[in-house]
Amino acid sequence: MIAQAIVILLDYALYLIPGLVLFGLWFGLTPKALTGTRILILLMAFVLMRDVMTPLRLWSLKGDLQISFLANPFVLATLGLSSLGLIALSARLLPDLWQLVVLSKGRRLTGVALGVGVGGLIGLPLRLCQATDAAMLPGYWAWLPGMVVLAYGANMLEEVLFRGFLQGHLEQHVSALRAALISGVAFAACHGFLALSVTSLGWPILLFTLVEGLACGWVRMRHGVVASTATHGTAILLMAVPMVGNG
Repeated sequence: MIAQAIVILLDYALYLIPGLVLFGLWFGLTPKALTGTRILILLMAFVLMRDVMTPLRLWSLKGDLQISFLANPFVLATLGLSSLGLIALSARLLPDLWQLVVLSKGRRLTGVALGVGVGGLIGLPLRLCQATDAAMLPGYWAWLPGMVVLAYGANMLEEVLFRGFLQGHLEQHVSALRAALISGVAFAACHGFLALSVTSLGWPILLFTLVEGLACGWVRMRHGVVASTATHGTAILLMAVPMVGNG
């Protein structure tokens, strides 16, 4: 399983390199004073990294909004840990953008508890509506730890970008509530290619991501990025199942 994971991850990395090189050049050539443009470039690079996972069969989406992830837990854990590594790298290389990030506000445990609760309100109804009893799928419990790392690690990277950089930047120009609304709508809009081109699921994906994005934006406004990561990660974790026939 580990050998298979290495092959899958190398294939994913090699597939991404040409696009990421161009985004890197674009980002490097953009003046630091153009903060909004630099954030947009980072968001677009992340969308590429995320949406490429679909044709490479690292995940798949169904009409009932069930998300199936590759059954290999080593791949999932590596992707989650790599996301945390990218967060650490960005904190070191992009200190100007990290000044926009509000990691925590108020009591952190209260924020995390709120985030988990809101994520549960989003993800649990969808899990209950799914025809599949995930816990009965072969290998579910061995797969779950890797999925936990991916759910919270990868989604923390997404939250740093949308709720940290983007929402933090917007708060310098508009009210906190309006910044949260814009980040939520932007989050849904950035799933447009996934909903309408990469897959054919259409409006259900856009509606779900709009609800999720607005919820994460509100939680971030109240308690910071750590709490919004708890919301995002919990919602995805509750919806996720291992991909049958892959692993």
